[in-house]
Amino acid sequence: MDAALLTRARELLLDISKGRLPQAAWSRPAAAVEALAAAYDAGDESAFQVAVARLEVLSPNRVDRIADPADIPPPEPLQDRVTALVHLIPEQVEATAGEADDAADRR
Repeated sequence: MDAALLTRARELLLDISKGRLPQAAWSRPAAAVEALAAAYDAGDESAFQVAVARLEVLSPNRVDRIADPADIPPPEPLQDRVTALVHLIPEQVEATAGEADDAADRR
């Protein structure tokens, strides 16, 4: 999968883990996280891109709302899933052999 896409997915997952929403509102991010996990597990880059776009729209950094003292962090099952995905998705994707050769040639 595209390295930039994987990096963005990790960033969005980390954003979700820091977010606070009304309890009932966590179902949409949870569904998006599950879609992302399924696409990643299947190696389906197209579905992964769609899931990343869904997370982008739902990101606490993107949603401009007035904080409510009753807002809660992600429910534990969602937080556990996010943590597992963050550790599963590589932080930095290594260059392919061809890209590494090109970089060596430029030196």
